[in-house]
Amino acid sequence: MAPTPATDAVPGTEDLDEDTDQASEVRDAADATPMPWAFDTRQFRRTLAWHIAFQPFGMVAGTRQYKHASFAVFEGYAGTSASGFADEVAADKAVAMLDYVEDLYHDWNDGGRSSGGAANRIEAEFDRIRAELGDLPGTVASPERVRTMLRHLTRTLHPGVLNDCFHHAETAVCEKRSPGLGRPLPMLNMCLTCPNSRRSSVHLPRLHQTREQALQEFGDTTGLPPHQATAISEFVNTLDTLIDELAETGAAR
Repeated sequence: MAPTPATDAVPGTEDLDEDTDQASEVRDAADATPMPWAFDTRQFRRTLAWHIAFQPFGMVAGTRQYKHASFAVFEGYAGTSASGFADEVAADKAVAMLDYVEDLYHDWNDGGRSSGGAANRIEAEFDRIRAELGDLPGTVASPERVRTMLRHLTRTLHPGVLNDCFHHAETAVCEKRSPGLGRPLPMLNMCLTCPNSRRSSVHLPRLHQTREQALQEFGDTTGLPPHQATAISEFVNTLDTLIDELAETGAAR
């Protein structure tokens, strides 16, 4: 048998060569086209945890939602401890806190309402800053100077749903009720009447909403033990008082 020339195809392999060429073309096309991303809600699980952690009472809500055994576990997962991106979180939190204090100041400076045990103390500080800045009607204070002078208030501020806390350990109700924790502990009913609390116009609609929800859920106290009925009634009355205080301070100003 004569040898097959090197330049000739081996008999019977034409289809194989064609398939190989087609496979190569497919691979080249796949390399040139980015693979579509397969989105899944679980990919955002830790991002969601980070956002929950920085909401009022977020550590409690996040720990329950993610079914973690302790706050420390959720803190690490959400990036609020050394096991996460703590530096980025701290920097973002500092900016957000200063933004919030600046909003409080401008709300007060524009005649916004405020009340609570810490209202006079914080308003005196706002008044001092306004006088030093010359931030009076018809003038525009430097935003950088405003933020610089407000920065120290962020050290004790803990924003809340129904009030803000400008924490002083000597007078804080949570320090007396839960000693040894080393940090403020949100206690809804106690915070409402704490000397460190301050409410502003941002809290007024939330107070109204909380009152309406309390009446919807617990308005009918028929059949409840007397002490439970009294506790519900006192809670609604407290909300009424806080709402009236904001309305009165707003009218007075």
